[in-house]
Amino acid sequence: MFYTFVCNSCQEVFEIKASISEISNGLKVSCPKCASNDVTRDYSKINIGLSARSGAKSSSCSTCSGSKGCCGS
Repeated sequence: MFYTFVCNSCQEVFEIKASISEISNGLKVSCPKCASNDVTRDYSKINIGLSARSGAKSSSCSTCSGSKGCCGS
């Protein structure tokens, strides 16, 4: 999964790819721009297998037609 973080020092928004287990066990994350450890996870952008920056929508749901907003379509 991709997780989005915001650096509280320089305001950089960045993503990391990590497993749920790594995140649950307190994975140490630092800003790629300024190396600060003072980062906050952005819970509004949780993506399974796709980077939030890609803008891609998942169409893997087999139970919907895609016309009701299911699967991101």
